[in-house]
Amino acid sequence: MNKALFTKGQDNLDDLFKEANSSVRYNNIYQRIIWDLRPTNQYLFDQIKGIVKYQTDNPKVYSIAIPKILGTFNLDDKTFLWADKNSSIQKKLSDKVEQFRNNLPQNYQKDKFVSNIDFNKNLLALFSFKLQANGFDMQRQENTIIYYALMSIEVFENKKVKFSINPELHSEIIEDERMINIVKKMHREMFEVNDKYYNEELTSDEAFKTIKDVHLKYWLNEDKYYYPSLSWPCDFDEKVVYDWKVIKLKKENRYFVVYTSNLRSSIEHYAYEIDKEAKGEKIIIAEY
Repeated sequence: MNKALFTKGQDNLDDLFKEANSSVRYNNIYQRIIWDLRPTNQYLFDQIKGIVKYQTDNPKVYSIAIPKILGTFNLDDKTFLWADKNSSIQKKLSDKVEQFRNNLPQNYQKDKFVSNIDFNKNLLALFSFKLQANGFDMQRQENTIIYYALMSIEVFENKKVKFSINPELHSEIIEDERMINIVKKMHREMFEVNDKYYNEELTSDEAFKTIKDVHLKYWLNEDKYYYPSLSWPCDFDEKVVYDWKVIKLKKENRYFVVYTSNLRSSIEHYAYEIDKEAKGEKIIIAEY
């Protein structure tokens, strides 16, 4: 790790956070696409074995990931404790932390410091970015949140390994403004429906019918599972949606429009799977 990366202080660190968040979201989205990594997964954190086991909605499918723990956040006193300075965390799970920590601005090198959840997430994104991790996750255990990068992952089906995923970049950015503009157009129309409903210009029945009609203008897959709901604050508000990109999976001929949403003080990453060969504006086949 190049220590010079951090010599410009907090402004430089903020730039690195931005770059890291933009980059690592692709691997987290990849895991969601490939084996359904999501916040609702039941999980088992086993420090003795050095693994995290995730159970998907499919009872036959689960994954086992090798974590590298960055640190923990105490919700009572709002302090972040580095994993390599936490005696309750096994060294094999925190062996990547010291070098990372020692290259940060000095006020963040202390064993423990006052922090907040947003800053912790940024640290985790940067840590995962530097490790070229498969993704990252955070889990609450009583009054503590544990932050960790996901390294190698094995996905099981019927108790047998279905496939393994090594830590690497799993997608590449594709230049395709057409795809992005179509999804943005859909978002604007979705927002307009929600805005009119919120301002009582549409009844509930009118709003649901209209937003369904908008949805079907852009979706090739007409499965009712994907039908949108009404929401406010609105998930489609262009003021809170940013960092639009198109990615292609390296090992599969699958394309996705990816964006980030900062809504309700929570930063989330989303992707629409696109049929690149579809004509017109009806191009979306799934969302993640």
